[in-house]
Amino acid sequence: MSQTNQAVQVPVLPDKQKRAVSTVPPGERRTWLHLPALVYMIVLTQIPFLLAVWFSLHAWNLLVPSEGFPFVGLTNYVTEFVRDVNFWPIMGHTLELVAGAMILALVAGTILALLLNRPMWGRSVLRGIATVPFLVTPSVMALIWKNLFLSPSSGMINWLLHFIGIPAVPWFSAFPLQSIIFIVAWEWTPFVMLVILAGLQSVPGEVLEAAKVDGANAITTFWRVVFPLLRKPYQIAILFGTIFIFQTFGEIYVTTSGGPGLTTNTLPYYTYRAALSSFQIGQAATLGVIGVIVAILAARGMLRLMTERTA
Repeated sequence: MSQTNQAVQVPVLPDKQKRAVSTVPPGERRTWLHLPALVYMIVLTQIPFLLAVWFSLHAWNLLVPSEGFPFVGLTNYVTEFVRDVNFWPIMGHTLELVAGAMILALVAGTILALLLNRPMWGRSVLRGIATVPFLVTPSVMALIWKNLFLSPSSGMINWLLHFIGIPAVPWFSAFPLQSIIFIVAWEWTPFVMLVILAGLQSVPGEVLEAAKVDGANAITTFWRVVFPLLRKPYQIAILFGTIFIFQTFGEIYVTTSGGPGLTTNTLPYYTYRAALSSFQIGQAATLGVIGVIVAILAARGMLRLMTERTA
């Protein structure tokens, strides 16, 4: 009887051990779990970039192996910035493509997100259909637009123009860069739509009700109330959109091949021609390094513009 009533003795840690256990944040105990992802990112991104920087400091022409792999320092960069007459026009085309496609995708994606955020029949199906352009391979989407919609002889758009008495337009020769911008914006609109739609669904209903009570219409409510709350979603859309649109290649390759002339020749396509047409690996690596830096600066610039607008 006395044994059953006896209190169970629970071991107590000494004060030093308790302090040692309690002062270690839970996050620090799991820091090592991030190591595989960190190694993965270093292997896939940082090592190739460092190799590109190393190659850019050398003159390496695969067509003339007898020249070897001489170190030339910053000569390749000086050549591109100062001596290459095509570099700055191509850089201008690249920035025009990024800015034009990103702005169109932001506007169209926002409109689609607002429409698909409203309660309606078949909304889930419409959302799925709206994401299709983003899921199709860029080169395939470009071929669809080239042959099905923008073809001067059998394109659907010219067929519709014929009905209203407007002659056929050779889109890829009359408006080459604008056509590429439209195709790229079409592809990235679903991505912007999904990001903004997720942001719209996180807006508190009380805020919208308060704006309605104050007599604000739909446009005023979005511009004055909802838009400032979508700062983070817009930043995500601009950051990823700018970086990936900067890398546009397949759409140009299958539609215009950089022409006519240099009108649709962008930095990624120019890099491709330097590497796989002229086999100037040093020049191609230089263009690749410049492209990475410009893409980061362009993304930061567009993010700063958006931050100042929503601040």
